[in-house]
Amino acid sequence: MKQGIKHFLANRMVKRHRSRDLPVEELEKKHRQPDVEGFNDSSYFAGWQKDGLSFVTRLAFRTGKHNENWLKIHIPGEGVWGFEDRPMEEGEGLRQGPLAYVCQAPGNRWSIEYKGLVFQGKKEEEILLELSWEKLGPVIDFDKSGTMYENTALQIAGQPWNKEFFRKLRELQKVHYEQAGRITGKILWKGKEFPFDGHGIRDHSFGKRSWDGWERHIWYLGILEDGRYFNNSVIDFDFIPNLKAGYFGDANGITTVASLPDLSEILPQEPLPTEVEYTLRLRPGEAEKRMKVRMKAFFPFTMDGVYHIRQALADFSLDGVPGMGIAEMGINLKTHDLDISY
Repeated sequence: MKQGIKHFLANRMVKRHRSRDLPVEELEKKHRQPDVEGFNDSSYFAGWQKDGLSFVTRLAFRTGKHNENWLKIHIPGEGVWGFEDRPMEEGEGLRQGPLAYVCQAPGNRWSIEYKGLVFQGKKEEEILLELSWEKLGPVIDFDKSGTMYENTALQIAGQPWNKEFFRKLRELQKVHYEQAGRITGKILWKGKEFPFDGHGIRDHSFGKRSWDGWERHIWYLGILEDGRYFNNSVIDFDFIPNLKAGYFGDANGITTVASLPDLSEILPQEPLPTEVEYTLRLRPGEAEKRMKVRMKAFFPFTMDGVYHIRQALADFSLDGVPGMGIAEMGINLKTHDLDISY
């Protein structure tokens, strides 16, 4: 098939997803599809404040495999405590055992609750989280904003088309949205109450997902001191490379990033560096800006024994404007020799 025809058809494919329009009340629900092998409904919250007190947490409900859960907390002077994939009973809504995310008002307010054990090596302690999340900006649905559709179409058109390629391509059909917010509340740790008043990002996606087919990715999320919030993401799957997404949001609305480098430019040497610099263009025709990322507290996870994710509390700087957030990178352990001990 001629490349021009493939590009035309690939554009038609990606534009179909832009017509999907789910109301926020439907987006915010837990979605289960027991007849779809590999279906994954994943919700995520991250929060931080300037003194370094920070957390990441995730609940995922899966078809055909065990449910996933994360909770890791960086307590200044105490290090990182938490857990992943503990056997916890699924409850109503977004709940596994004592870890729950409760929607108070769709697209506006959530609560994050946990009372139980967290771990650091062989040590264990009990912790209480009572946190409230309130929006700073709108729900950003990647069917509408954030996805760099022209890049996606080019990457699809550049691959060999066969039955297996289109089977794997279904993983790209997930619903995915994010939102910036303010987080307040308290964390009770070793009998001491830590008030929490900071910022955060949340994420919810649902659709097919196979960690085995992920090769590498970055997912950088943050809020700058001038009030802007952002996402910069690039992922290589084993069947298609350099899929890109990104946005910047402020009081004037959401802008999809015009350009991002390939992963080979962002991560040219180390697979999981602790400092990164790259250039991006926010809008077509504008000058490039420089993003600097410095990671300083680490939250590692290994997915199904094959894909390693390392999240990090990070300082960001966009052309000198500072901010904080989460810098996530991932790498496939079957295809990359990597020491993941921390």
